[in-house]
Amino acid sequence: MSTFEVVRSDVEGWDVRRTGEAQALSNYATRELAEEAARKQQHAEDRSGSDADPVDIRQDVFSQGPEEDLDAKRTLLGVGVVVVGVIVLIAAIAIVVATTGFGG
Repeated sequence: MSTFEVVRSDVEGWDVRRTGEAQALSNYATRELAEEAARKQQHAEDRSGSDADPVDIRQDVFSQGPEEDLDAKRTLLGVGVVVVGVIVLIAAIAIVVATTGFGG
């Protein structure tokens, strides 16, 4: 079984990762560059005493992204809701102070 595999990246390009691991070791723009990098890494480990296995090229598998993806629209919507909430709170406090004369 190969130590490394080349899979499509969820973000962009192709990832080199260890077989069975979700986290990519590196990312490349083209599959050819990723294959070359995986072979070099495999060769480097082979010299250190590991068995030589071919690199798996997995065109049907996508690399997993981070556990929590950042979503710009969702983030901006959340910030907007917080800002509106703060404005409404300030307005409510101002109305209560104006009608009751509290602090005056």
